[in-house]
Amino acid sequence: MPTPLHVLSDIETPLHAAVDAVESPGFVMNLTKVTKGKRRLPSWLDHFNSQDLKVLFRCWAAAWVAALLMFIGPTLHTIGTETFFTCIVLFILPPSGILLIFILGDLTLLIGMNLAWAWGVIVMKAALAARSASETQARINALQQQASIQANASGQSIASETHVLVTNGFMLDAQVTVVFFVLICLFIYLMARLGATNPKFVLLQIYAIIISDLFLTLGPSQPSFYGTLPISLIKPAAIGVGLGVAAFILFFPQSTTHAFFTAFEGLLKLGKQPLIFTMSSLDINSEELDVRVLQKVTTKLVAAHKTMELAIAFLPLDCSIGRWNADDIKSLRYPIRQTMMSSLSLLEYHTSRLVGQKRLKDFPVTPGVESTLDHTTEQLPGKIGRFQLMQSAQFVQALRSPESEAIRSEAVEVLRQSITDILPACLDAITAISECIRAQMSGGWISRSLDEEYDRLLSRCQTSLEALKSARAAFMTETTERLLQIHADLFDETGNLQYFSNIAIHPFRGVMFGMVFETQILLVTDALVKLMERIIQLCHGRTRAKFWFPSGIRYAAAWAFNGNVAAPIPNQSNVVDPSIVDEAAKESQKRLRISRGYGVKRRSGLARYIIATKQWLFNPHGLYALRMVILTVALAIPAVIPSSAGFYYREKGIWGLIMGQTTLLVYMADFTFSMISRTIGTVVGGVLGLLIWYVGSANGPGNTYGLAAISAAVLAFLMWGRLFFNPGLLQATVMGAATCILIVGYSFDDTHIAQYGNPGFGYNVFWHRLVLVLVGFAAALIVQVLPFPPSASYHISKTLSNTLQTLSDHYALVLSCWNQSDCNIGLVAGKVSIDVDQLLASLDDSIAILHLEFSGSPFNSQSLAEIKSICQEMNWALGRLLFLSVSLPVELQDRFAHLTGILDHHHIGDIMTVLSMVEQALKTGNAPPEVLPTPLLSRCHEYWQNSSLEIMQYRDLIRDKDYRKFCVAVSSYLKFLSAIDDLVLVVKGSLGECHIISKESPEIFLRADMSMENG
Repeated sequence: MPTPLHVLSDIETPLHAAVDAVESPGFVMNLTKVTKGKRRLPSWLDHFNSQDLKVLFRCWAAAWVAALLMFIGPTLHTIGTETFFTCIVLFILPPSGILLIFILGDLTLLIGMNLAWAWGVIVMKAALAARSASETQARINALQQQASIQANASGQSIASETHVLVTNGFMLDAQVTVVFFVLICLFIYLMARLGATNPKFVLLQIYAIIISDLFLTLGPSQPSFYGTLPISLIKPAAIGVGLGVAAFILFFPQSTTHAFFTAFEGLLKLGKQPLIFTMSSLDINSEELDVRVLQKVTTKLVAAHKTMELAIAFLPLDCSIGRWNADDIKSLRYPIRQTMMSSLSLLEYHTSRLVGQKRLKDFPVTPGVESTLDHTTEQLPGKIGRFQLMQSAQFVQALRSPESEAIRSEAVEVLRQSITDILPACLDAITAISECIRAQMSGGWISRSLDEEYDRLLSRCQTSLEALKSARAAFMTETTERLLQIHADLFDETGNLQYFSNIAIHPFRGVMFGMVFETQILLVTDALVKLMERIIQLCHGRTRAKFWFPSGIRYAAAWAFNGNVAAPIPNQSNVVDPSIVDEAAKESQKRLRISRGYGVKRRSGLARYIIATKQWLFNPHGLYALRMVILTVALAIPAVIPSSAGFYYREKGIWGLIMGQTTLLVYMADFTFSMISRTIGTVVGGVLGLLIWYVGSANGPGNTYGLAAISAAVLAFLMWGRLFFNPGLLQATVMGAATCILIVGYSFDDTHIAQYGNPGFGYNVFWHRLVLVLVGFAAALIVQVLPFPPSASYHISKTLSNTLQTLSDHYALVLSCWNQSDCNIGLVAGKVSIDVDQLLASLDDSIAILHLEFSGSPFNSQSLAEIKSICQEMNWALGRLLFLSVSLPVELQDRFAHLTGILDHHHIGDIMTVLSMVEQALKTGNAPPEVLPTPLLSRCHEYWQNSSLEIMQYRDLIRDKDYRKFCVAVSSYLKFLSAIDDLVLVVKGSLGECHIISKESPEIFLRADMSMENG
């Protein structure tokens, strides 16, 4: 469960994240070198570019104007003492991304506040009705008499003394309080469950609970119905929303189309990195690639694609001026996805190669070890997974042999000579596309002089496309011929492949390695070619800028009035029809549902509903909501006790309640990290708030001009951190900004608005705030830990278990589509892999902070990170197999099935058994058996040796373009099996083994039985 403030980054979706850390030339140079050294500058300093600075100015301007409302007398008196809440809202949800998404986030905020307001009004009516009218009137008369007495004694007005008596709990009644607590806590429970179940509603949950807290702590003490009680917070929040929308429109406005182009450009820049890594991997003078750098770029690519997809989703509601409309941009969706998939595939190729080399190097075998169970105790005494390791020993030892290394070295030398033209051509093509896209979003179509520049860029794209096609043809021919030259001894005089007994060190492995590498490069090249062709086609088809209405409204009007929609672009037959994609998606989902199987009803009637209700109430989300209610009652009770109500009001105890509620989270690791980051943010924000106050006011009551000037500088720094700091520091930056603004706001209120219960100004506000934060944290910690802390390790392991179940479904889908050329799943095969990868990537932050929690889970941060990485390998291997299951010719699919046994029922059963055992082990924490049908890779090796077919028959087959796909299919399937073997070892390393098969002498067991009988 992500933390509430962390989810805000997904809601607002700042598009500058799509080009994070790729704008600066220094970063590209560092990645070109691909050294193991650390970055010289943190990533948040890479945002000194025009796009990010425009976003920063827009957000800062809105926040600064909101801060100025605190220092202007008329606005301060009109809005109220909580005017500072306007600025806090803009830090929680800054106007940094797409206007429509910002409005959507603001709508959830306002809906939450108004929903709580409506519920609070209903609760107040019901609570006041619980007390009889005569009793209420008697208490009001007593209140007026007591206020008059105190007013005569103090010299204050009767109204002010009445307010003091009310806040001190004069009108409190047990019946009214009970009704308030029961109904408000029910609402808070439902809001907590809503926010925990669907992170999209986190803003709704937070603000609904804040408004509910006002009714809960102040409502029971009111002498009469007070329906506008939360207006002091709702009014500044609404003003903050309005300022954000105004900033979007007034300062560097951009349409969703512009946001798409920005995200697309960032995706293209990230797409260069796999090619740079490839050049570095074949350069003998460069250092070895770092797996962590590759994984980081993979994560950024997936995140950038997600951002771009989000922009595409809002295009039908967008108004824009330009050459391309929403449908034109949507037609780029499939080519862009294929380009990203090819880049991710190339990245995964390098990652799996490096990880495989490391695992091979660390494999615990010695020369001469035989793969028999008899040697297990002698070679690997007491080692977990020794049975599987010894079964793999002979095969792995062959891979380690000098002959195997020599085979690979020869192929690497061929590839090093072949990429000298193709990779620079790919990089130049990406640069040309980026320049063309930048012209589309820069307004270059407005003036004639820029039209000439646009034509020049279009000509450059055409030139780059021709060069890329030429380089592709030369690369494909030269690489294949060079591989045939260095492996000429593999074939006899007639061109047929000679027989070799040991497949593990088969000399043809060098050809396979080269063909797979060649295919990976060609996939990137082909994707770029299709993308460039589509962009050039759009540029030729749309020659004038137009004002484009929202396509949804436009098509609705066209249907209603039988008008004409935008003219189609001629010669666009190569564009995939969206209706065909939709139909293919439906077909794929149907097949996927079939592969998931059919459940059976185990219970019926009342028992099933009782069990379902229990699971709903006491699942992690239900326990989180119950903890939220308990915390709310514990921290709100002092507000409705007559002896402590006045103290609670004067010391602003409601902020301690809000801090406890927003700190409380579903899982312990997230809670610990949240509490630490919020504490640091409170201290830093408090220091900055004191800096603003004392620099702008010195020892005076608050100089308006001085505070406005110094707050402008500090708010710029805080907004920079809010936008560009690491997302893991989001809670700290928002908490720091809120504390800073709150200190300044309350200090200015104290010296300009006379009110009861002011905390003072400057340092007094700071230590009051710090104490309230710590009180909220302490209460949240107690509730979070007792009776038992919810473990994030169990949650992550269960998520990975469910992911393995999904991968098993995808494996079944591959088998179902194999050898069926009429299957349409090829169009959406990439989306299947991207969805799983996004789910796995979302676990990175949770896994990284697991060391902050204490739990009884057998899995730690390192083991779960390894399992996640292996699941990603399996996912991309299955993704490639899924695509090849419909694109590979049937005859090669038949050869592949006969060589590897992918359709053999015994092998399928072994794979499904292992996946199911590991899935259950992750879910239950029970150790898997010692003997499993592993290693699957060795079993496939044995099947290959026993088959009557060779991997190829004659030399000319290598020149066939489909044979390269065949080699990729073989490589992907072997990676899939190898990943499952590695997964079993990692899980056994964390859980151990059970059902050990002992090799002790039978006499030992006989003596044991006799001793038991004598005993």
